[in-house]
Amino acid sequence: MNKESILIRINNKRDLEKYEKIGINNFLFAVEDFSIGYNAFNLDELLELNKTYNIFISMNRIFNTFDIENIKKLKDKFSKFKYIFFEDIAIYNIFKDTNVNLIMNSNHFLTSINIINFWTSLVYSTTISNELTKEEVKYILDNANKPLILNVFGLNNIMYSRRKLLSNFNTKFNLDKRNKIILNEGVSKQSFLVKETEYGTIFFNNKYYNIIPYIENFNKDNILYYLIDTDLDYNELIKLDNSSFDDGFMNKKTIYKIGDIK
Repeated sequence: MNKESILIRINNKRDLEKYEKIGINNFLFAVEDFSIGYNAFNLDELLELNKTYNIFISMNRIFNTFDIENIKKLKDKFSKFKYIFFEDIAIYNIFKDTNVNLIMNSNHFLTSINIINFWTSLVYSTTISNELTKEEVKYILDNANKPLILNVFGLNNIMYSRRKLLSNFNTKFNLDKRNKIILNEGVSKQSFLVKETEYGTIFFNNKYYNIIPYIENFNKDNILYYLIDTDLDYNELIKLDNSSFDDGFMNKKTIYKIGDIK
């Protein structure tokens, strides 16, 4: 994994120089009002940074009609960025006639070679779902029509709802208002990081997804970028230890129906 191929999410602007000093020059930013789950930045602020740095922007919300009309009004500004990560297909429809390199990032759908090759026929690239085994990831990278973006380290997005689930729960049971909690699920013994904003609620696995030990087994010629996608700043990230990681589904095939349980 060479440093020129690393793409890292920025949660603190002061980290840009720190990453540049170690040879990382590709930066992903969430856009304020158009993203959820991460520290987001004002659009005009990002346009200024775009003059100096290689900026990728993320618009990972599911949008309503009013949002889409607002994006259309801002289309000229958004079109100044070279790369846009998106989940809502409306973004593809709005920007497909521009020079923006669109990157499909709908994690729960990008799970098969057929879906990925369909989307890469329309857009610049896609990510690969981090809900797959190492054999499935290898198969996709061996058979993709274009180089793809591999999420190698970061938060694993479990679900996203446009509803304010924490607020509803806190109101129902007369609890203190909180927009960020750790939820411990008793049956699976899994722990989830839950965040709520005015745009809904997002669930993450509370351990950081780490498949860096596996990447030597994958087809490097078909990896466009290695994505490091956390909610941490530089100083927090470098302090993590192995107790903070898991490898997701690398060695655990997803159970789709109860009859598949052995």
